[in-house]
Amino acid sequence: MTNSDVLPDVLVVGGGAVGASVALALVKQGVTVTVIERDSVASHASGFAYGGLFPTMGAGIPGPILRYAKQGIALHRQLAPELKEITGIDVELRSVISLDLADDEAGFRNLEKTLAWQLDEELDAELLDSEGIRRLEPALTGALAGGLVQRSHFEVDSYRYTLALVTAFEQGGGSSRSGDVVGLVRDGDRVAGVQLASGDEIASDAVVVATGPWAGEGRGGLPSFPVEPKKGEILRLRFPGNDFAHRVSLGGHYIARKPDGLVWVGSTEEDAGFDDRPSASARESIIAGVLALAPALDSAEVVEHTACLRPVSSDEMPILGPVPGHEGLFAANGAGKKGILLNPVIGQMVAAAITGNAAENPIPAEFEAARFEYFSSPD
Repeated sequence: MTNSDVLPDVLVVGGGAVGASVALALVKQGVTVTVIERDSVASHASGFAYGGLFPTMGAGIPGPILRYAKQGIALHRQLAPELKEITGIDVELRSVISLDLADDEAGFRNLEKTLAWQLDEELDAELLDSEGIRRLEPALTGALAGGLVQRSHFEVDSYRYTLALVTAFEQGGGSSRSGDVVGLVRDGDRVAGVQLASGDEIASDAVVVATGPWAGEGRGGLPSFPVEPKKGEILRLRFPGNDFAHRVSLGGHYIARKPDGLVWVGSTEEDAGFDDRPSASARESIIAGVLALAPALDSAEVVEHTACLRPVSSDEMPILGPVPGHEGLFAANGAGKKGILLNPVIGQMVAAAITGNAAENPIPAEFEAARFEYFSSPD
């Protein structure tokens, strides 16, 4: 890596949690980094996500993501106090107990299978019958056959966490600027910087694309990544009492009380292009799902309704590392719902690839950007 007192060594395009983690990992190694963000920090999925650090659920679990999900938990536990010391921002990392519920015998048998592999992975979990679940959460008066108690879960406040990453990066010597990247600067076959919509060009030795769902647009000579937006919506409710201290979930819906006392309920997942506006249909779907579990929530007040776009790759695995056919271009994308959990791992892997230390934090084959072909759009 060539250092310069004038131009950045690395440009990270995208100031969400993933881009900020790559940037922070690089500045810790003494690399000069500039983050370019089109909007404000944490103004998209990184700021509105639930913030769940759940190593037991989602695409690739059990499977290739599980190992790195567990690693993500360990890194978050190290990072939270470090970020607070550096920035003064408490990311509100906390341990939570999740209750994954079943409303019939078939669902309960599926939970038995889930319990088996979690115990094989030395994760703390147990099955309870419906009476045991209701002792933990008396407000769950809907139909229940039982539930899986999972004690391997954590949470952060995703907005505070992303803000802390960016603040730590800047205090470590990194810089941020606002801008809309519309193309790449090339030196022969090598990517040598980016072009902004303003007409400015910024040179660099490497460029990281961490633009989330927008990575699939392939604008202005940028390669198009196999990433699409998945819209998700969440409601925040005011509901007095101490119910839902545990996170409960069934059939894609969940209920959980956050440290500020608000009860979060969600979530939806739909293909809506780049429409990130909250919708009445999603609100109705969420309310119907959670009332089937806990009818008492009918009296709750809706305080906030948010929507965001999650970046989901075509095979639901992250897309990381060198981009074939574009020397000097690196990907940090496609983590979907696992972006908050996996971003410290992604940061280390991509930073190692950029600095020539890939052997220290290798990118697994399932995550390598090289598994896809890339085509640039016309300039």
